[in-house]
Amino acid sequence: MAKEPAVPKAQAQSNDWSASDQSLLDASLAATPTQRIAWLEEALQLAYATGALKPRRIMTQEEWDAMGSSPQ
Repeated sequence: MAKEPAVPKAQAQSNDWSASDQSLLDASLAATPTQRIAWLEEALQLAYATGALKPRRIMTQEEWDAMGSSPQ
């Protein structure tokens, strides 16, 4: 059985992806941590606004403590 020639991963991806997908990937990989956090905050705001995520309520100290105690 003949072994297939090794193709660099980046080249293999670019063959399978459209130009816009590749541009998005390149931009995502080049983003700074600050840019990534900003994107995450925007995604979370959208998720809350659309109802995809429900806001969580703040737990009381008693509820928090009760979560850590398990009957033995």
